[in-house]
Amino acid sequence: MRRPAIALLSLLVSTPAWAEDCSLEGLHWLQGAWGNTAVDTAGEERWVLLPGGALAGSAWETAKDGTPHFVEALSLSLTDGKVTLRMRHFDGTLARAWEDKMTPVTFTATRCGPGDVVFEGVGGHAGERITYARTKDRLSFVGEFIHKGKPHRVDLEMSRTGD
Repeated sequence: MRRPAIALLSLLVSTPAWAEDCSLEGLHWLQGAWGNTAVDTAGEERWVLLPGGALAGSAWETAKDGTPHFVEALSLSLTDGKVTLRMRHFDGTLARAWEDKMTPVTFTATRCGPGDVVFEGVGGHAGERITYARTKDRLSFVGEFIHKGKPHRVDLEMSRTGD
């Protein structure tokens, strides 16, 4: 009986912080420009610290020939005491928004660690998940989405390209 209790205690101590321990300050490690050069696309995600501690982000992706695929606007802020990720997507020329103009895609932080965070989808995006993890000058992004009722996973490995 004693060993399972010790194992459970060590698991609890080593578990990353849950949502109530997530803070905007704890996510400032996202700051910077992160370049992605996949086999068939090029792209960048950039996070900047705003006055007051919130984070604003932008992302874009192009084909190797420079043809724009999409542009994304992101924000990390507190809503009702929870760290909230909001985003909107546009085609590469900004001529067409992908989502409803009144309702951004929204996720809330459910687990935070010193170099990683997990966001869970809200509303129409319930069941979806986004994970960021940083190791030195590398940032990984895993998006687990649902498109037309089917699971769709996006894995990106990015390198720091600037502040």
